[in-house]
Amino acid sequence: MNYTGRLQLALERGAARAGLSLSLAPIAPDMTFRQWCESLAEEREVDGVMQPGLKVDGLPFHLDDRPAMSWIYDQIPSTPAEAFRAMLVLRKCAQVGFTVLEMLATIYLALKFDPLKVGLFLPGRDLASGKSSERFMPIVRTVPAAYERMISSEGNTAERSKGEGNVMIRRMGGSLFHFLWTSGKVATESYPMDVVSFDEVQEMLIRDMEKAVERLSASKFKFTLMGSTANWPDADIDFWYKKGSQHRFHTRCPTCGVAEPMDDYFPACIKFDPTFPDRVTKVPGDYRYVCRAGHWIDEPQIGTWVPDNPEAMLRKVTSIHFHQMLSPTISPREMWEAYINADDMKNYYNRKLGKPYQDPSQIPVTLAHLNACAEEGMRRGLEWKRRAKNTFMGIDQMGHFNVAIIKERLADGRQGVVHVEAIYDKNPFARCTELMRDFGVSVCVVEQLPNFNDAHAFASLEAHVGRVFLCNGYGSIENDLMIWGDAPKEDVSERRTEDEDKTRYTVRIDQYKAMQRSLHRFVNTQCLFPDPQALVQEVHEKEARQTVAILKDVVFLHLQKTALVTERINEGERKLRRSVKKVGIDPHFSFANMLCDIAWARAHGTSTFMIPDGGALAATRGDKAAAGLNAPGLPAQVVGLMEMLPNGRVCGRCEFYPMGPDGPPASAICPIQNATTRAKDPGCPDFEVIEVLACEEKE
Repeated sequence: MNYTGRLQLALERGAARAGLSLSLAPIAPDMTFRQWCESLAEEREVDGVMQPGLKVDGLPFHLDDRPAMSWIYDQIPSTPAEAFRAMLVLRKCAQVGFTVLEMLATIYLALKFDPLKVGLFLPGRDLASGKSSERFMPIVRTVPAAYERMISSEGNTAERSKGEGNVMIRRMGGSLFHFLWTSGKVATESYPMDVVSFDEVQEMLIRDMEKAVERLSASKFKFTLMGSTANWPDADIDFWYKKGSQHRFHTRCPTCGVAEPMDDYFPACIKFDPTFPDRVTKVPGDYRYVCRAGHWIDEPQIGTWVPDNPEAMLRKVTSIHFHQMLSPTISPREMWEAYINADDMKNYYNRKLGKPYQDPSQIPVTLAHLNACAEEGMRRGLEWKRRAKNTFMGIDQMGHFNVAIIKERLADGRQGVVHVEAIYDKNPFARCTELMRDFGVSVCVVEQLPNFNDAHAFASLEAHVGRVFLCNGYGSIENDLMIWGDAPKEDVSERRTEDEDKTRYTVRIDQYKAMQRSLHRFVNTQCLFPDPQALVQEVHEKEARQTVAILKDVVFLHLQKTALVTERINEGERKLRRSVKKVGIDPHFSFANMLCDIAWARAHGTSTFMIPDGGALAATRGDKAAAGLNAPGLPAQVVGLMEMLPNGRVCGRCEFYPMGPDGPPASAICPIQNATTRAKDPGCPDFEVIEVLACEEKE
């Protein structure tokens, strides 16, 4: 047992009770964080036995071969004045030791400025729990001053040792370590903090991080630390990096003396030298770093850190970019071969170069696409409306905040946006009810969460039953896009209670497929807008209110911040996972637009179409037109299709086939294939059906 450490704690507590100042802190007032870490790495004598120094993941800790990283260790504050309102941001590549730096830094601050409340945030609860047990505690156990304070009894002398504490809350002397996660509603708002640290920022939403930072409001310390592998431009860690000093390492060429970041001219910074011995086999021929002039650089960590935005240092926001070429464990050959063999360039840029990367295939909608949709809409005379008939609406909801998009079908079969609105109200669904009435909405799809009761009450209104559908979940759906809750099911009794009858109007969606198809319409100019500047509304952003052109300034932004990602579930495995990613913000209008397209599909684009209550299928072919025209959301063109065309995947039933006032023409130019086709020709791979279930089969 370390009796010296226990005696030190006892003396400190006794002095505090007596109102005396007894400075027996384990860290000297003038000792910096880097000096403290280096002192821990040295062997030490404990009870007459030599013990190894600090270990990280079971290996001795040292910075001897990492001069570029050593400078980052110098950025951790060593006085309360340096820490106050300071922020340190590290936009990094993979496996360079940020988590180690983060844990050592928080231990250092907690010991030196005891008592402190430290919040260590991760994206999810499981990661937070694992970090506490598998990463934090093994390091603490090799830091005697920290571990003694953790296992010693607290409060009065009658209390026994509390061990290592709770997994989610660790006590170290008078300091507390909270292991939290940003995805929980309460976790970001529950505890006051003095230090807040974020790890794996690429999986966090900026708004959740801002909530967590608010935990520092009452503190006199107020230090924020964050680090993460880069992901999307202007989002996650890149968002915070650009707010700071943007320090980058300028590697100096030993021949010409020019210093600049090697990632600025990657991959030209790596070349093959046939005479240089391989670092492993020692056989001549290996890759080396070079400057722009072609001179060899074998020590990429010789140079200096230079800020691109030095003004941010006046606000005490230091941000740093760190790539793998600055790591002594990654050779130029590894960097080059990983680049040549990469089948996912975004993954390479994120994890090897530490840079954000936007793959055009993952974010399909650009501002150019949206402007083209607006130009075509204005050319056709499309205008914003206050009233309409036979329209479709999608609603995304978040607390006392709903967003809605309303569309109508144009004469040629394309979509026309007639209204968008951001609704801020204690009861936003009251306004949604007005929109249902004013725009004659035939079919509406609304997110049922997070406010299920309000959404359910909205859908259960007598005038809305059979017209409003609750999106009750997302998931992969084999060979289909959506599953309607009111579709007939085998072996299910038709006897329903009144409440069951109201709640059966639900839809389950394959979110990836639905969003992909929804965004595809903008890329192919199949969804048109009126003048983007003409519809003006007041929006609320972080307590501020401003009047904006809502389509141009808000909706267009949201549609460009929605990514379609296909990624491996585990590295080295072939199994892939498809998902919809929010890039930096929560793009509510993207999801409202997707839900509006699901409502549209109810009438125009699904092979599992079920006519809402209020219109029955006719018994004979001659009555189909009357049945269709009486059914909500079923336009005359669709009725014409049933009369004129055979069933199945034929061009005339495709959503992209130009539509005339009396139905599809016999032949037309397909806007997707840019070729002439006939209405009865077999559909191509881009076929998107607008047919209703074959009435003959259903009857």
